[in-house]
Amino acid sequence: MLTVDVRSRVDPKLKREAAAVLKAAGLDVSTAIRLFLLSVVEKGGLPMELPRANPTTLAAIKDAKTGKTTRTTLEDL
Repeated sequence: MLTVDVRSRVDPKLKREAAAVLKAAGLDVSTAIRLFLLSVVEKGGLPMELPRANPTTLAAIKDAKTGKTTRTTLEDL
């Protein structure tokens, strides 16, 4: 029995495009969201892999945030 509303704000274009894809698969947005949430519970996490930064990239991001970066031009390389 469905008893709780779940609300999310998304770009209108994204919603239209996703709804069209889902409709072609015989689903509506609400059903797709329920399927996603069921998959999260069954897997115990997100049902897909998310890209993660490698240690070199993480270190570069940290350096950039703390201002520990230097400028390099293509000619310098």
